[in-house]
Amino acid sequence: MTEPLKVVFMGTPDFAVPTLLALAQDPRFAVTLVVSQPDKPKGRGRKMAPTPVKAAAMEHEIPVIQPGKARAPEPVERIASENPDYIVVVAYGQILPLSILQIPVLIPVNLHASLLPRWRGAAPIHRALLAGDQVTGVCSMLMEEGLDTGDTLLCQQTEIADADTTGALHDRLAQLGAALMTRTLTEYAEGKITPQKQDSTLATYAPKLTKDEFVIDWATSAEEVSRKIRGLAPFPGAVTFHRGRSIKPLFCHLSSSAPGGRPGEILGVSGEGITVACGAGAVVITHLKPEGKGAMAAHAYTLGHGIKAGEVLGK
Repeated sequence: MTEPLKVVFMGTPDFAVPTLLALAQDPRFAVTLVVSQPDKPKGRGRKMAPTPVKAAAMEHEIPVIQPGKARAPEPVERIASENPDYIVVVAYGQILPLSILQIPVLIPVNLHASLLPRWRGAAPIHRALLAGDQVTGVCSMLMEEGLDTGDTLLCQQTEIADADTTGALHDRLAQLGAALMTRTLTEYAEGKITPQKQDSTLATYAPKLTKDEFVIDWATSAEEVSRKIRGLAPFPGAVTFHRGRSIKPLFCHLSSSAPGGRPGEILGVSGEGITVACGAGAVVITHLKPEGKGAMAAHAYTLGHGIKAGEVLGK
């Protein structure tokens, strides 16, 4: 029987969990160590909570280390002591030095949530939706010191549906990525994958979102407003204002009726939601999160606040 391939897994958020579980549950691999970011306080009580990857590793009794800086001598030595065939990195959250990238017997492999070289960087899922891309996907890639510049190994494409939010796309790509990674590690070890250079002239970048990007500009087109709402839902959430208080629309669709109102004007309320005029066209907000409250149907919000046509959303 062939010995399983030894893997050191480095990851932190929910997006990385399906890949860790796929590797941990596959007899072709032996995940001998998990490296995750330090725990952080969470919730109203601000109690320390394990990262999603740490929690999954503990359930499978995999040793976990959480260095503040992965490049420090102690974690580098700990990772090297595993003598892994692969280091697999999925949304770990730190740039890795050569001292780590040179450790594996085979290669260090990263899973990235875009079709490289499009959307290199920190927020590829959000940026794909905000830009109105029709397709996206996941790629496995060789790791190097540059920002998502390594040779690609395998990629898997998926169409972006009109109803997709960042949350829905995040979950779908996480599952696609898990399957892609197990295939990548197996086929690379068998010599079936030839790394492909990225065409840097086609590269686009996906920087972290900034707070000024969260606020909805109702003077833009309905298509742009819809992309912003879906592209920021459920996290961090697009923001607008009603009677001086913030609300976060969580889902919307384009209105089929002719608007005729000024940008941000509420054109009507119904059981379906709140119809709001944009610079061109209108959207129907179906779900939202009021300031200080949980998510709810937009219709429930209108009933509780006596919203009427003619009011204007925005500052």
